[in-house]
Amino acid sequence: MNRLKSMIGYTWAILAVLIAPATFLGHGALSRTLADVTGVTVHPRYSGGEVVSRIDHGPYSTSIHRPVFDALVGKSKEGFVQMTWAPASALPEWIEEPIDYNRDGRVDFTVALNTGSGEVWLVKSHPTVVAPVKSYRLSDGWAVRVRLIRRP
Repeated sequence: MNRLKSMIGYTWAILAVLIAPATFLGHGALSRTLADVTGVTVHPRYSGGEVVSRIDHGPYSTSIHRPVFDALVGKSKEGFVQMTWAPASALPEWIEEPIDYNRDGRVDFTVALNTGSGEVWLVKSHPTVVAPVKSYRLSDGWAVRVRLIRRP
């Protein structure tokens, strides 16, 4: 009898290990709810950081995210700042925009984006600005990350 109970228990444990991930993969709402309840968030290196300011251009808007220097432990010497433009349907062929990422009232760089090809140009006017990292086509817009170095 004890052997039968053990076999049933092990079988149930193996099935639970297989069923649990399949349940979360198949039910997006359930996994999102679980993440919200537990406070789990996407790391800023992937999400671009929180939006700190928005510039309204009428049919489209620019979102400037906070500078991201987050590392596994502490802060990294290199980071980035991300800008997003949306919605994609309202974006002009060329976007050229002065950006004040540290919100000190002075332009830190000017970024130009070709929304057709994704090419990026950067004019630096602050010593912490290094270079454009990459442009990304989003589901409803474009994003550009600009590499920064952190001042001690």
